[in-house]
Amino acid sequence: MKKVSTITSSYKSERYLRGFLKSVKNQTYKNIEIVLDHNEPTDKEINTIEKFNKKHNNIHHTIVKKVDPLGVSWNRCIDKSTGEYLCIWNVDDLRTPNSIELMANVLDERKDIDIVIGKYIVVDKFKSKRGNTINESSRPHQDFMSGMLLGPFFMFRKEILEKTGKFDEQFFSGNDYDLAMRLVRNGNYYFLDEVLGYYLNEGKGLSTKSETLQPLERTAIELRYNLRILDTSLIKKATESYDIDNIYFDSKKTALDAIAKHFD
Repeated sequence: MKKVSTITSSYKSERYLRGFLKSVKNQTYKNIEIVLDHNEPTDKEINTIEKFNKKHNNIHHTIVKKVDPLGVSWNRCIDKSTGEYLCIWNVDDLRTPNSIELMANVLDERKDIDIVIGKYIVVDKFKSKRGNTINESSRPHQDFMSGMLLGPFFMFRKEILEKTGKFDEQFFSGNDYDLAMRLVRNGNYYFLDEVLGYYLNEGKGLSTKSETLQPLERTAIELRYNLRILDTSLIKKATESYDIDNIYFDSKKTALDAIAKHFD
């Protein structure tokens, strides 16, 4: 049984932690390592994690005293992970109990597959199971080459990062979209006809708040991969704010630079 490591960044997550940990405990796949990068945690959050870990001992808990951009936090998770398979798992999103097992089984059985995705339900309240089901299975391959269609629960072989590189730390909210463009260009994906989890969209996330850098970062990614530009008015600003041709890791250049330029 291959080890699965989660890429889990946390900030101001007290209201979600217990539900997230219950979802972890209820997974039918038992060789899971939760790599949790905890930004500016409260004492109560730390105590909740430590209490869970004393019993289950499967959380690699990194406490970060400041708040890092998401790409920096996710890359730290990757660096600390020891599993052969990696998956995104945000603390405010809950997985179905067999989610990890179903995805890992595909990678075990299909050596030609590098990425596993599936259906998910968008909910507007934490722990809710009612919402819109997102099913991208009928989409042509070209759509996956141009849009973030892997969803919030995708799993991939860690070794593919040797080809793609990790998350680009220039971005503030477009990190997963940018990495997805590199993953689908360097590996094969498989669509599971199963609901993998419940994605919380309260309009408060980095990519859902109206005042975010999302449109600017989307434009930078469209330029990088020669995609159709949805808002040509942002091209100049995007090229000034981001290095389109190069990908940066390990805080050589961070999203904070782009934020500063955005609000100049």
